[in-house]
Amino acid sequence: MRNRRPTRLIALAAGLLVLAGCGPKATPSARADDAEVNAYMAARFDEAYAKLDDQFTKPRDQKSTISTLAAFGGRKALKEIDVVWYQGADKAKPEPPAIFTKSRTAKGTDDNFDVYHPSGSEKDYALLGARFKDLAPTPWVSYPTFAKKTGFNVCLIAGVQTVCAMQDAIKITQKNAQNVFKRYKEQADGSALLETGVTLKAFIDGRVMFIPEDIRKQFPPSMLDSFIPTKIAVAPNGDLKSFSMNAVLEKEGKKLEVVINYDVTGKAAAKDFPPAPSDFDVTTLGSDAARKEFLDKVGAR
Repeated sequence: MRNRRPTRLIALAAGLLVLAGCGPKATPSARADDAEVNAYMAARFDEAYAKLDDQFTKPRDQKSTISTLAAFGGRKALKEIDVVWYQGADKAKPEPPAIFTKSRTAKGTDDNFDVYHPSGSEKDYALLGARFKDLAPTPWVSYPTFAKKTGFNVCLIAGVQTVCAMQDAIKITQKNAQNVFKRYKEQADGSALLETGVTLKAFIDGRVMFIPEDIRKQFPPSMLDSFIPTKIAVAPNGDLKSFSMNAVLEKEGKKLEVVINYDVTGKAAAKDFPPAPSDFDVTTLGSDAARKEFLDKVGAR
């Protein structure tokens, strides 16, 4: 599935609060040293975290929203994306599920850019909001799909792409940073909260958010080494509920705010997808090159 990240969800780093209902799992003694406690907490964290990977590799009927914000030096960037997946009754279909993404800077704005991929189609259909209407003579634009039947890569889908990058940032931090922490908090209802951190350098290298070069070069080394708190909420049945990276970093007179929140909002159904647009309402782009030129123009707005 995800060619560039064969195992996304990996172990992180150290520390836990109180565990309840842990069953027969061994627990550290009351006099255990820090290393024993940290190892125990890491094992619980790793066990829960590893189980989440299947949720990004198997068809599922799910709705989610990801919101992002970055602010530095008086400049601010905002974005929200709703992601809807629907496999329907046939869970064994080899093709990717139907996918519908709705992108905007914030709710209530007229700069939406919605992309619909009918299950098994060779095309994606983009619905242009007011900000992009002059890019085509019709309300919709179609182009070769990113959700190909062969070699489907979930990390090419808007919104999910950011989640994959968050996973990369965790992996990079785990590999390169010192003193990476890890906490597992089990709640009374059986849900759990996983906590760790990623460095700003890993956040940038993992491409969680695009930060222009003229801004990146203003970050001092002490800021690049700073940790962005990362939280993952897991339902009692092991399903992902939310994934966030939020921080205000202040170093050597520089201040950066980053907010990334991914929330699973419910189950998807056929009614969550638009009807197929009429051919009269679609401008067709027949090649990958034409698609790139068009999407570059969208990105430049």
